[in-house]
Amino acid sequence: MIDARLRGRMDRKFGEQHLMREREKRLYEASVDGSVNSLKQLMKEDPLALARASVTCFDETPLHIAAMLGHLDFAKALASHKPDMAMIMTTAIDLQGRSPLHLASANGHIEIVNMLLSLNSNICLICDEDGRTPLHLAVMKGHVEVTRELIRARPEVTGHKLDHGETILHSSVRHNRLGALKMLVESVREAEFINARDDYGNTVLHTATTLKQLETVRYLLSGNMVEVNAVNESGLTALDVIEHMPRDLKSTEIRESLSKAGALRARNVPANGEREIAMVIEESRLDSVAQPLDVSPRVGLFSRGISNKTDSENKENWLKGNRDALMVTVGVIAAMAYQAGLNPPSGVWQENNIKDDEGNIIYKSAGTSIMAVNYPDGYPKFMAYNTFSLVASLSIVLLLISGLPMKKRIFMWLLMVAMWVTITFMTLTYLISVRAVSPDHEHPYINRVVGNSLSVWLGVIGFVLLVHTIRFLMWCVREVQFRKKPISIKSCLRDWVSNLLSCK
Repeated sequence: MIDARLRGRMDRKFGEQHLMREREKRLYEASVDGSVNSLKQLMKEDPLALARASVTCFDETPLHIAAMLGHLDFAKALASHKPDMAMIMTTAIDLQGRSPLHLASANGHIEIVNMLLSLNSNICLICDEDGRTPLHLAVMKGHVEVTRELIRARPEVTGHKLDHGETILHSSVRHNRLGALKMLVESVREAEFINARDDYGNTVLHTATTLKQLETVRYLLSGNMVEVNAVNESGLTALDVIEHMPRDLKSTEIRESLSKAGALRARNVPANGEREIAMVIEESRLDSVAQPLDVSPRVGLFSRGISNKTDSENKENWLKGNRDALMVTVGVIAAMAYQAGLNPPSGVWQENNIKDDEGNIIYKSAGTSIMAVNYPDGYPKFMAYNTFSLVASLSIVLLLISGLPMKKRIFMWLLMVAMWVTITFMTLTYLISVRAVSPDHEHPYINRVVGNSLSVWLGVIGFVLLVHTIRFLMWCVREVQFRKKPISIKSCLRDWVSNLLSCK
């Protein structure tokens, strides 16, 4: 008797559990299909079906499924059944910590987003297991309208940061969502928000430049709130970032856009104190009529400092851009000079004591230069010129790899003079070699060619020296005008040498 009652209770319990599982399955299928009629029929059979689902469905609730699939009518039916139950379902999270608003935002279902926000706008601030709000998912997927509605509901959600301090602007750029970025900037319109930094000191302009997003960079620069010369924790501005990247069409266009917007390398960005001095000088310039004697010298010094810094940067950029090409060039010249020294024109004697055409024995050592016998007057010149060319080219290599501060003018001048010497003596070596390997009856013609070539070469060198002399005289004139008093040639030369030894 007792066993029969116990068996009856167990059968009823199993029957109820089977019925509940069957209703949960029907509720899930109605959610997937978005069938409002199936939901109503189920609620008639069991008014507590939704309440049980909110307790037993640990993965996702019916509202999660409706929000994910965009079933607006079904979502409204769920929300209208019981208001208090609707509030619980809007804040429910799945196994990844996502609310129904997360799923609706990620899939761009704007109507469901608006419905959920009308029920509870605080769900904008719920974060999933990765720390992302519904706004992050909408921005990452590029849903601009959803982004607008989420910001309108709770504007403070734009200040939420992810790991490593990544802001919502960083997320939009990292996923290349320019439309969402524009919506965020236009909705907030605060310089502090646009120039916010992550834990590495990178602004959104740094990130866009790193990812070579040309249109994003141009949009950020088109406004007047972005800080163009912000320096990150690595000591780099946006212009530094693009300068360290491989050269291609995009990087070139980004570099041009940054330069037009006034971007500078980090080493050229003035410190706070320098900015204040610049402001004081600018204010003083406005009062120059009242105080001409006090202001003009400071303005001149400041302007000269900027000009010298620009000239130094141009020289350093020139050297960096041509360093590799210069190293290859002098390497080739050194190899040619080395080879010419060991194997002069006409070669070397192959054996000892050879005979001439008349049968006479010529006492020579194998491996010695034939040119030394056939052209005794030119061989010493050839070896001297070739040695000068080799030593000068090796000196250039030493200067380039020595680690010396090449932005100092003295080293730039040494490099230039060494290159002059190398090319000049290499040219002379070539002309003597041509004469040595030419027949005797061609020597008059060769002499004319050599003479004309030397004349042209000396003319080029003279022209270069003339240009530098004119530049030196112009520099002396500027010094006289700047100092407002007579200056001697000796003083000019002393200041010029001092200027060469400076880094400016």
